[in-house]
Amino acid sequence: MKRLLLLAIWLLPLLAGCASAATPAATPTPTSLPDIPVSPATPEAPTLTLWLPDWMALPDAPGYNVLMEIITTFEEEKGVRVEIVPKLPRGEGGVLDALRKTKPVAPSILPDIVALPFQDIAPAVDDALLQPLDELFPAQILDDYYEFGRRASSAKDAWMAMPFAADFEHLSFQPAALSEPPVNWEIVLSSGGKYVFPAGGSDSAWTDALLLHYLSAVPDGASPDRNEQALKAQLAFYETIYARGQTDETILQLNDPKGSWDHALQGAAPLAETTANLWLGQRGEATFLRFGPTPAQDGRARYLIHGWAYALITADETHQTLAIELINRLVEVQNLSEWSSQAHVLPARSSALHQWPADDFREFANEALAQGFLTPDFARDQTMARAVHLAVRGVLSGEMTAEEALQQAASSW
Repeated sequence: MKRLLLLAIWLLPLLAGCASAATPAATPTPTSLPDIPVSPATPEAPTLTLWLPDWMALPDAPGYNVLMEIITTFEEEKGVRVEIVPKLPRGEGGVLDALRKTKPVAPSILPDIVALPFQDIAPAVDDALLQPLDELFPAQILDDYYEFGRRASSAKDAWMAMPFAADFEHLSFQPAALSEPPVNWEIVLSSGGKYVFPAGGSDSAWTDALLLHYLSAVPDGASPDRNEQALKAQLAFYETIYARGQTDETILQLNDPKGSWDHALQGAAPLAETTANLWLGQRGEATFLRFGPTPAQDGRARYLIHGWAYALITADETHQTLAIELINRLVEVQNLSEWSSQAHVLPARSSALHQWPADDFREFANEALAQGFLTPDFARDQTMARAVHLAVRGVLSGEMTAEEALQQAASSW
């Protein structure tokens, strides 16, 4: 009996454990999760890409802060981002070169807008790189542009670009040597002063000074293309100033007016060619100088205009709409006036220039832009250009007489 009692006591825990294992676990009561609001994805702001020459796009460029203020305001108002990509102005790595190389291999990364020099607009149109603007901008906006701007913006009878900046070569002179600008070659010769102008012509055989001198000697009504009478007068003038010591062969090393302007600022040349851009950028150092047109054989003022224009690349409808608005913002009169003043360039719009403070140079620039013309077609003939340049080099180096140089040029162009 005692053994049975002990066995019962020993089995009780085991039986209880079996009963516990056989009892199914209670099913938890499901609970509902709180609703968590999910915000819809914010669409990414569109990006406009703008290729600009480095003289505009780098942070240390004159006018850069004004340009960025205009663009930042546009970004905030339109909810877009504008990416500026600096490019060289011309040549390998320049704006046109980059467009030509990018389009065949990666058209998706082409910019929406570019700034092009006037002379690259027609080649860009030939390469089908630009979008026409005729249906995208009101035509009356061109009424505010100088004639050179309207001509520069057109190619193949279509409106292809929006001009915004201009520059031209002109004379700087010391009033201590001459009381008035020497408008013709006779005054230059009678002054006895040294006359420094670019005669190197590395980019093109013509420098602006050489071309302006040549054009001024073309007889009225005659074609400037291979005009022996004009070249004869030009070479005779160079022969005379070389013989009198009013210039020397060092000008053959000058490819642009920067070199001759340096001579002027140093007081080394009573007469020297410069540009409006150079004058505006350093007018504080040029208080002892005055300005006037490049001396001409016939005494007439001539101004050869260079400049820049915005062009539309994108054909995407959304990007194109925004790009048009951005171009309009950049060339708006007040914006263009303020930026050009700070950038030391002349605005291509008349009303923008007239918002500059009135002074003698503003009036001179307005007259020049109103009369100014683009590079004539004959000047793009490299055979003629090289022939003229070799003749000029021969005379200004003292290696040839004017007559010998003329004969050589006439036989080779």
